Amino acid sequence: MKKTTLPIGMHDKLFKRARAMYTIERDISDLLMNKGFNRIETPTLEHFQVFGDEVSANNYNLFDKKGELLSLRPDITSQIGRVIASTQVQTPIKFSYSGKVFNYNEEMRGLSNEHTQAGIEIIGFPVQDALQEAIETAKAALDVSGVKNYQFEFSHASILKIIFEELNLSEKDAQDLAVLIRDKSITGLNEFTKVHSSEFDELIKNLPFLFGQASLVLEKARSLTDNEDVLTALASLEDLTKSLENVLTHITIDLAQLSSMPYYTGIMFKVFGDKVPDAFVSGGRYDKLFERFGADQLTAVGWAIDIDSIYRAIHDDIVFEGGA
Repeated sequence: MKKTTLPIGMHDKLFKRARAMYTIERDISDLLMNKGFNRIETPTLEHFQVFGDEVSANNYNLFDKKGELLSLRPDITSQIGRVIASTQVQTPIKFSYSGKVFNYNEEMRGLSNEHTQAGIEIIGFPVQDALQEAIETAKAALDVSGVKNYQFEFSHASILKIIFEELNLSEKDAQDLAVLIRDKSITGLNEFTKVHSSEFDELIKNLPFLFGQASLVLEKARSLTDNEDVLTALASLEDLTKSLENVLTHITIDLAQLSSMPYYTGIMFKVFGDKVPDAFVSGGRYDKLFERFGADQLTAVGWAIDIDSIYRAIHDDIVFEGGA
């Protein structure tokens, strides 16, 4: 008997969902191209080194007939880095894309391992201009998709990076600290600073509380450290959030926001709504990515929008006829 079940984490999309997700992907793609972003399509299968220096258990990996280890792409931004380094594409340039990405989740969590993304990359432009345009286009993409309620949340990748580098932790201790930060464990972070004391003790202990209205969070964070690099990152966040006051209705900051991708180097942002737990959009600055492929360092800002999450958010508002 032939198998009729799907692999773990894979799902058929039928009728209303299939049509709605196609429409969302098309509308976002059209919007971005109309705004001057060059459409790019990258292969679903790449050499595993495109996505990291080591094989990741979170990726779908397989061997080709020559014994080369390949990966189904877990993200598209890394592929853009490979394109910039391996082709004659001239910068500055703006890309837009859409397609499937694959990330292996633990079997018992019941999460989807295949997602449809659309996104942009703004490469080689002045950083502040690129951030402003990225955020404005992310908002436009959410609006054209029909999402009614959402909130932008900002952070800065270098703040936690500075802390981790100063602590110089073992791999296990670094992973434990990341979990405590992600879970906003007040007790756990307090205990951690007793064992791994540093100049950042007060900042680490207060990470669960450094969330909310931008001005209040930044004021509190400044009172907890005199580290110049951290203060510079906080100033960058302040400048950006002030420049967006007339663009975004709701702006929050979460300094405990862990980088969703290892290549982020500067300001990061996510967009959340009230109907789904996952972020609609994840993005940020990632100047160091291209060096991995032997190219020169370039300023770069991008974001990816999760179309599956968009669909769940607008599901109840979609009028659909046809298909049982």
